Amino acid sequence: MKSLLSLSPALGALIAAAVLSACSSAPSEKSASVAAVRYTGPAITLRTTPANAASANMTGATATAALNVSATLAANASAQPAVNPTLNATGDAALAYLNARRREVGLKPLAFDPDVAAAAASHARYLVLNGAHGHDEIVGAAGFTGPDVTSRVRRHATVAIGAGEVLSVVGGAQDMSVEAAVQQIFASPYHRGAMLFDWARAGVAADGRSVALQTVADSAAQATPRNPTQHGAQSVTVIDFADIADPLPDTQLVAWPYDRQRDVPLSWTDIEQPDPMGPGSGYFGQDVGFPITLSGGPNAHIVLRSVDLRDARGHRVACHIAPLTAADTARNTAICTPYRPLAAGTRYTVHAQGALTQATFADAPFDLQWSFETQASPAKPSSGTLTARN
Repeated sequence: MKSLLSLSPALGALIAAAVLSACSSAPSEKSASVAAVRYTGPAITLRTTPANAASANMTGATATAALNVSATLAANASAQPAVNPTLNATGDAALAYLNARRREVGLKPLAFDPDVAAAAASHARYLVLNGAHGHDEIVGAAGFTGPDVTSRVRRHATVAIGAGEVLSVVGGAQDMSVEAAVQQIFASPYHRGAMLFDWARAGVAADGRSVALQTVADSAAQATPRNPTQHGAQSVTVIDFADIADPLPDTQLVAWPYDRQRDVPLSWTDIEQPDPMGPGSGYFGQDVGFPITLSGGPNAHIVLRSVDLRDARGHRVACHIAPLTAADTARNTAICTPYRPLAAGTRYTVHAQGALTQATFADAPFDLQWSFETQASPAKPSSGTLTARN
């Protein structure tokens, strides 16, 4: 089975300028001298995870079994958007899974929006009809509804200010369920950052038929339709997001795995682009440790300078900090991926140091510590190829 996951965290003009300005400037002599002065700004802390997280510590089959519970809790939660009961069963399960993960770290659930779901469905249909993948559409191609995710969401939800998208394309003899696709998307660190973002609304769509599948990283090639009779089956899952609601406080970061989380997966197959292990690292397609992420709000720019990961015996576990380039639009997520799968049934401690820049302050240092525990036995790693266009 081959799979492709693609990420397009396209934000509206309302916040894009702030993100770019925070991330594109190089350190100056002035900033270097300021760094030598004792910091007196706001303290950076981890987002506190709810003590009564209804779906905490659930992964794999356990998480799937908890989807109905999560959906019920979402419907009954006061002063929070509920999962629309008219959402189809497939989308309901996918959105419930995602909202369960968000609740675990104290984030509000995404509200189902039928207009955003319609935008996702239109793009899923386009990808299937043309045997394409990625977020861009070509004018004149079958099923064309908009060149990018923002235009497609605005076509269906005219008041949308900003929009984003993650998608999964699976090709081969074996299809992947929507629930499994969403779990695979969430395990991928850049995509996880987008799914833990401060989006207000979301819609899920799935489609599939016999089409061609080509694995490429170039965005123009991703959008190019191909002959759908040349290869095997392709199934597509698309999640579209719209607008920002109740942004994470500027001084908070979300850790995943979060503090005291249990049943954390041991490994992840490095099949995401851009490769969090770095270009040409030799780890692409290999099983590595489950990625550790720190995520912030819309304008967060996180520089992860060091990560001290240790097992229960105090032995240090090496992990790779994902490079951050000027072209990287997933700036609100920092990643450190262990080079090797983690040990089963083991408690790990994390000590992360770095700096956070927001629209309201710059280079605020952070020194964060937390722990998590891995699952008792290894699960079968995912396979295929993931491409994230950032």
